[in-house]
Amino acid sequence: MFTRPAIVLTCLLSIQGITQAHMNPHGDVSPGVEVENGNFSIDFITRVEGEILNWNMVFSPEGKLLLPRHRVYIKRPQQPAPAEVVKVETSDEPGSSRSRFVLTRILGGQKTEQPLPLDPVKFASVAESSSTAQWTGFTWTSFGFDPFEDAERANKPYAVHLMFSTAALQGFAPGKTVLLGEPATIYDFPTASPPVWAARRWWVAWVRQAETAAERKDPLRRWETILTSIDPVSGKVEHKHVTGLSHWNTNVSMKTTGGWLCIAWNATIDGSYPGVAKIVTAFEKLPQE
Repeated sequence: MFTRPAIVLTCLLSIQGITQAHMNPHGDVSPGVEVENGNFSIDFITRVEGEILNWNMVFSPEGKLLLPRHRVYIKRPQQPAPAEVVKVETSDEPGSSRSRFVLTRILGGQKTEQPLPLDPVKFASVAESSSTAQWTGFTWTSFGFDPFEDAERANKPYAVHLMFSTAALQGFAPGKTVLLGEPATIYDFPTASPPVWAARRWWVAWVRQAETAAERKDPLRRWETILTSIDPVSGKVEHKHVTGLSHWNTNVSMKTTGGWLCIAWNATIDGSYPGVAKIVTAFEKLPQE
């Protein structure tokens, strides 16, 4: 007999668009931002005749190019696995169709769960989470409908809602949940960066469709990258359109150092799919704390 989660998955996989095949673009793709020696180091790859080539660029915190695009012939050594794994997951609420958010810690093979002071929700899927000593913050998606209660909609195009929740890890103050918007997705995974904590707030970079019909008709303006900040105390949300060519078919990486944020993603040079892609970068000065 199928369990309820299995039935939900079956419903979601039948939604139009989910079952379509996905193709990665040619060219430079999959950027990953790291902080090295106080600068932003961006690794990315290309695929040539079945071979994966590794590349790198280095920027100063404010975005000055220090080391142009160059081949990496020696694979970067892998970082040692962290002694403790901390992430946000969902946990079924007994006797309910809703789930609660919990902070899980895995240390020495032992897993502990800390319920977060957030309201239970239906059919949430945690995308990315980050934690500090005081706060945890995470993105999650909501399909905006219940496949059991609205079977007709489950076979039609649907909107994925990108949500963000944050909670203090000490005390009993209720957490905050805000709607960021309707993100671009690869299948049902949102095109969004992991949250970054800087200047006493959370930051998330993500991709969405342009807001006007005229922009959506232009393949070079159809998609836009958004930088969102969330104040964990007030729940205040601020969005900023990040300059640069954008596309839905990418991962988004972001790190902080020296009072700046660096965001990197890939976009096809003519807006096509799958197309030929290049790496796009943006640098944002953080507000004074």
